[in-house]
Amino acid sequence: MKGLGEETLCAVLDAMPVARLALRDMEDHPELLPIVFARAAGALWMPIDGKRKRSGAGLGRLERLARSPRVMLMLDHYADDWSALWWIRLRCDALIVEGKHPDWDVAVEALADKYPQYDEIPMFRDEPILVRYAWTGVSWWSASPGALPRWLADYAPGR
Repeated sequence: MKGLGEETLCAVLDAMPVARLALRDMEDHPELLPIVFARAAGALWMPIDGKRKRSGAGLGRLERLARSPRVMLMLDHYADDWSALWWIRLRCDALIVEGKHPDWDVAVEALADKYPQYDEIPMFRDEPILVRYAWTGVSWWSASPGALPRWLADYAPGR
């Protein structure tokens, strides 16, 4: 990760509220979906949660991930001050986790800690399912050397 250290990457992953998941639909067309996630046990975790979805949308996402588990996650920050712009792309292998996984409890705890909304909205929709994203590559860009440190100072002050 030339220029982007592991500590900075983890701080961004912990502070960023949403990522964009790039995957292929069933006709092999690119698709982009916003996701919530938390970092735990060396991976990123996404629940199939109780937020309202279009009928079958959660299951459709799982079908696409099972068919083609190599995906990309995009995290980015836009501002009117273009010197503050940055993005990070993570190439990932997705794994659908149903039932107990050695990291299940720590992943669920990380999601609950990151998103207090789960106090009101069920973390899982029907059967508990998590998707584990293990990143295999990282690329990034920032408009200025201080863009990421400034963002982290604003959004992750306790780091």
